[in-house]
Amino acid sequence: MKSTGSKNNNRSQERAGAILTVLRSCLLAGILLTVWVSPGLSQTEADSAVSIRAHVDRTRVVPGEALQFNITIEGGEGTVDLQELPDFTVFPQGTSTSVRIINGSAARRETHTYLLIAQRSGQLLIPALTVQVQGQALQTDPIAIAVTPQPDAAGTEHKEVWVENAVSDPQPFVGQPITYTFTLYQTVRVTNAAFQPPAFDGFSVEEIQERDSERTVVNGRECVMTRIHYILIPSQTGDLTIAPAALQLGIVRADVQRRRTPFDDFFDDPLLNRNRVETKVLQTAPLTVQVKPLPPYAGSTPFSGLVGRFTMNAAVQDTALNVGDSTTLTVTVQGQGNIMDARAPALHLPDSIKTYADAPTEEIRRTAEGYSGKKMYRTALVPLQAGTTELPEVRLAYFDVAQADYRILTAPLPALQVQPGAGEQGTAPAVGADARTTRQQSVAFTGRDILPLKEGVEALQSHQPMAWPFFLLWIAAPAAAFGILMTVQHLFRRDDSTGARMRSKIRQTLTAAQATEAREPFLSALYQALVTAIHAHAGREGGALTWKEAQALLCGAGTDAATAAEAADLLTAIESIKFSGAPLTPDIHRDLLDRTRRMARRLAA
Repeated sequence: MKSTGSKNNNRSQERAGAILTVLRSCLLAGILLTVWVSPGLSQTEADSAVSIRAHVDRTRVVPGEALQFNITIEGGEGTVDLQELPDFTVFPQGTSTSVRIINGSAARRETHTYLLIAQRSGQLLIPALTVQVQGQALQTDPIAIAVTPQPDAAGTEHKEVWVENAVSDPQPFVGQPITYTFTLYQTVRVTNAAFQPPAFDGFSVEEIQERDSERTVVNGRECVMTRIHYILIPSQTGDLTIAPAALQLGIVRADVQRRRTPFDDFFDDPLLNRNRVETKVLQTAPLTVQVKPLPPYAGSTPFSGLVGRFTMNAAVQDTALNVGDSTTLTVTVQGQGNIMDARAPALHLPDSIKTYADAPTEEIRRTAEGYSGKKMYRTALVPLQAGTTELPEVRLAYFDVAQADYRILTAPLPALQVQPGAGEQGTAPAVGADARTTRQQSVAFTGRDILPLKEGVEALQSHQPMAWPFFLLWIAAPAAAFGILMTVQHLFRRDDSTGARMRSKIRQTLTAAQATEAREPFLSALYQALVTAIHAHAGREGGALTWKEAQALLCGAGTDAATAAEAADLLTAIESIKFSGAPLTPDIHRDLLDRTRRMARRLAA
C-alpha cells in the first residue's frame, strides 16, 4: 500500500511539473510572438486608416486650474503643432503608445497628453490644431472652454500647496532695479517640480541662482517655503504687466486604496515604491508695475545714469612727488541700485597734469535685495611742472529713489607737492660773443685709424671655398628653425573662440560638481554645465534656460527630437531636486553627474 501511495504521489508531482512546463512554454511563446509581431506592425499600421481626436477632461475651470488635454492618433504616429494656443499655458505630460491585435490585425494608438492653464477668464477656445501624421496634415476639432471665477474659493488654510508672487516696489522709476519673488508653500511632499517663469516684457532680467528655502508657519500650519528671485530693471515707463508664472509638480500620496492580491506576498519589498504621484499645476496672478519716468535734470554736473542710493569717496596715493613721477587717483562709487551702469566721474584737472585712465574694477553682489556693491576707477596722474598743484573735487550726479530727486556727490582731493626732477637745477649754457665765434682749423693728420689700412697686394689672402653640403645646410638652417618655431606656436596656441571658452566652462563646472558633496553647489554646477552645453551646441552664449526653452533651442539648432527631449528632461530633473527639497542620495548624485557628463559630451560632439 505504501508503495502504491508513493507511486501516486510521484505521478501527481509529474503532472504538476508537466503543467508548469506547459505554462512556461505558453508564456515564452507569448513573449516571442510579441517580439515577432512588433517589427511587422508598421506595415499593418500603414495599411489602416489614420484618424485623430482631441478631448479634454472638463470644459469648465476656474482661473489657475489646470485641465487635461489629450490628442489621440489612431493608426499612426505624429507631431502636434501647439503654436495656436495663445490663451493657455501648455505643460507637456508625455506621449503614450498602445498596440492592439484584433483578428490578426494590429492597431496602433498614440496619445499626446498636455496640461493647459487659461491665461484669462471668459469663453476661450482651443482652436483646431494641426497634426502631422505620416506626411498628412490633419486637424483636430475646436473645443470651447469656459473660465469662470470661483466665488467661494478656499483660502490658504485649506490648501496643501500654493504659490504667490510679488515685487519689491510696484511703482519704481525707470532704471531702478526691483526684485520679483516667486514663492511656493507646501505642507506635503512634492516631486518633479518644473518652474516656468513669466515673460518679463519691458524689463531687463537676471535670475538669482541661489534659491532659499525655510520652514515657516502660515495660519497656524507649519510648511516649507521656497523662493525664487529675479532682479528686474524697467527699461520703459508706464504700466507694465508681468504675466503669470506657472509651476508643475507632483504631490506624493500614499496609495492606501490599492487592493491586495495573492502576489503581494511575493512582490512585497520595502524598496518598492507604494506611493502615487498626483500631478498639479499652480499659477500665480499677473502683476502690474507702474514705472515712473525720471524728472528733468538741469544740473551742471553730468548725470551718471545711476538710480538708487550711493556714496562716493576719492583718494590720492602719493601727494609729494617729482616732475615726471606718477601717482594714482582712486574714485570709489558704492551703494545699492544699478551700480553696474555707473560711468566714471568726469575729472577737471589742470593742464600741468597728464592723466592715464585704467580699466574700472567692480565688486557687485546679486541678492534678493537687488544689486549692491562698489565700482572703482583708477587714474594715473603725472605732473609736468614743479610747485603746488591744487586738484578740484570730484563730482557725481545720481537719482536718489528714496528722495525722488537728483543728488550731487562730492569728494575733495588733496594738493600735489611737486619737486623738480633730476637734472633740472643746472645753469643754462651762456650765449655770448665767444660762444658765437667759430674757429677754423686746418685738417691735420693726428694718428692712424683704429684699423690700419692695407695698401699692398699681400693683404689679399686665398680661402678654401665652403663645401656644397655645408652651404646648403647653412642656407636651410634659418628656414628650418623658423618652421619649427611656427609649429611649436601652433601647437601651444590658445584657442580663444567662443566655443573653446564654453567647452572650458563645461569642463570646469563638471569638475566642480565632481569635487563637491554639498547639495546646492553640486546642483548649481550641474545646471550651469548642462545649460552651457545647450548654448554651445546652438552656437551662442546665454544665461539660464527653462526646460521648454532648452528643448526649443536644441530643436532649432537641428538636434534630433529625442536628444532635445532627453536634455530637457535632465534639466527638469536637476531643477526638480534643487527646487522641491527632495533628498539627494548618493545614487541620485552619481546618476545626475553621469547623465550630465554624457549629455554634455553628446552636445559638444
